[in-house]
Amino acid sequence: MNKQEVNLPELAQEWLNSYLSGLPLNDAGQIRSKVSELIPIITIELGLGDVSHVASLLTIPYNSGWLTAQRVMESFGSQMVNILDGLKKIENLNTARTKIHADKFIQLLLSISDDVRVILIKTGERLQEIRSIEGLSEDIRLKLAHDAGDLFAPIAHRLGLYLIKNEFEEVSMKYLFPDIYRDVSRRLAETRSNRDEYVARFIAPLMRELKAKGYQCDIKGRTKSTPSIWRKMVHQAVEFDEVYDLFAIRIVLKNPTENEKADCWQVYSIVTDQYQPNPNRLRDWISSPKPNGYESLHTTVIGPEGRWVEVQIRTQRMDAIAEKGHAAHWLYKEKKSDTEGVEWLSEIRDALATSVEPEVAEESKAKTELYSDQIYIFTPKGDLLKLSAGATVLDFAFAVHSDVGYHCTGARVNGQMVPIRHKLVNGDLVEVTTSTNQKPKTDWLTWVHSSKAKARIKRFLKQADYADADQGKEMLIRKLNQWRVKVDVSTIQRIVKWLNLKDALELYQQLSENKIDLSSIREYLKDKAPAELIKEKLSTIKTVDSFVKTTTQSQDYLVIDDTLGNVDYKLAKCCNPIFGDEVYGFVTVKEGTKIHRVNCPNARQMIERFPYRIVKVRWTESHGSAQGFTVNIQITGKDNIMVVNEISRLIATDLKVSMRSMNLASKDGQFEGTYTLIVQDRSHLETVINRLKKTKGVLSVRRTDELIS
Repeated sequence: MNKQEVNLPELAQEWLNSYLSGLPLNDAGQIRSKVSELIPIITIELGLGDVSHVASLLTIPYNSGWLTAQRVMESFGSQMVNILDGLKKIENLNTARTKIHADKFIQLLLSISDDVRVILIKTGERLQEIRSIEGLSEDIRLKLAHDAGDLFAPIAHRLGLYLIKNEFEEVSMKYLFPDIYRDVSRRLAETRSNRDEYVARFIAPLMRELKAKGYQCDIKGRTKSTPSIWRKMVHQAVEFDEVYDLFAIRIVLKNPTENEKADCWQVYSIVTDQYQPNPNRLRDWISSPKPNGYESLHTTVIGPEGRWVEVQIRTQRMDAIAEKGHAAHWLYKEKKSDTEGVEWLSEIRDALATSVEPEVAEESKAKTELYSDQIYIFTPKGDLLKLSAGATVLDFAFAVHSDVGYHCTGARVNGQMVPIRHKLVNGDLVEVTTSTNQKPKTDWLTWVHSSKAKARIKRFLKQADYADADQGKEMLIRKLNQWRVKVDVSTIQRIVKWLNLKDALELYQQLSENKIDLSSIREYLKDKAPAELIKEKLSTIKTVDSFVKTTTQSQDYLVIDDTLGNVDYKLAKCCNPIFGDEVYGFVTVKEGTKIHRVNCPNARQMIERFPYRIVKVRWTESHGSAQGFTVNIQITGKDNIMVVNEISRLIATDLKVSMRSMNLASKDGQFEGTYTLIVQDRSHLETVINRLKKTKGVLSVRRTDELIS
């Protein structure tokens, strides 16, 4: 029978029933229930047609192998095979382990399948799962909550599916942050009556005026979602009672008219006649809709009791699109047919392939331009690695682990054995084979594409050139222990620098070849610590009057003070000295005298090479500079947003310290942050550091910009 002559969803349902008939009754019942819940989500909430309906029915029998691609091709065509293949490839994707974010996840789905319905169907499947989350085990609930918040909520937002987005975010917060969710929800419930009473007072005069002007409309107060309120509390560092925009007033025009924009602006005029608007808070998404199709006119006005209230003005058509995004747009224009329209799917692809924010988006880029430079490769466990296009098996091996790369002999790609130089393509499943006898060779450099793999191969080859380096290293460590010298990276680097060598490997190699006299290293290490050496040398240096202009005669110390105008000096940025530090001056050729700390990283070099430019200095009795001093501190702690927020709050609020910048990085469950602060003096800095050390979740706090000896 020709596939155009049958009802495709009915045929797919027959196939599903046939598949289920061979399963135990309990298993068949669970699958049948799951599919029956999924179909309305796919067809009604997401606005998809018969193609997606059929794919939803056939996914389970296809993934199990009961249904072959050839059979699907004969009855439904190649388009259906492509969709089912795309869904099958991502079925076992381990999102928690690969830590994929929304953009990367969207890129993966778009690159794996040319059909955007793969993303829409997957979104519908996950929506159906979170609606049944209560009956699942705790570990599965946590994984679903993680995916809902980090992956599918951003996807729904980008599509303009705000009701579905809110549902994903609510579930995510409820299970990942249950205590916070319960607390905010409780506070919302407790304040509901007061909020409703205020909304009624705000709406009453507007409703009277709109009716008098002949407008038919719904006006209601819409309370913000619990996750939205919590984000405001965190980002604005305020308590629940200090969040004043807990709700928004929405005016939805019912009058069917061709002049939608003009009507909305007329209503805006009525609102602003009644309440004073904030001109800086006007948002016109009617003239220029958002990339996801959102249309609305937003303003913020001063309501009763002087409270700011957000007002949203839109028509019924705009409201439907605002709630259901592209799905509503599709249904509203009555374009729905047996198969989804090409134009509509193209709009969805553009919305997914483009960032929500216009200033970030490069809307003109086609999919091939976005993703042609990267491929996604699966591990046997279902994890995902992103590689550059042109990557080989060897690149993949080094991406897994350096040791795997060093001993790689080939791989099974999609079940077939291939050599290490075999080029991979998007969606390949790769299992690396290794041998302890395998070692990198020079020609490997021509078989890899990634800089990481090339660097690892070069390092291995370089280490091979220094075959005796381990012997030299053991020799040096043994001697350092005998001399009771601390063995660490700093000590080794000092020796390397003193001997003017390239790196530690060259040091070890020369030691093993007896090219370096160990006794000379011992004499060098017997020298004072850098800061002590500098202090000792400073005690023998006098002021160089020819370089420094002072206000008094024969002065042994350069007095630093922000009121001393005739001394040209600057605080060095390499070590950021602050009031109370032990410091010295270094006379430069063009920039006057630079003030450094005695444990500045550059101190040893300056005092050894240019002793005649060193000037002894001291701070005045006054309290430094009125503008304060710049200082950098490094904080490490548990990788938790609450810890980072508490640090920022403590610095800005409790300690009242001005923060110029901060730079955070996280790895292995910890974060490391560099904070640039403005402090009054060394005592002030020590107070800040001591308070931060006592913060829960903080592991260490130290000042940077100094030589660690």
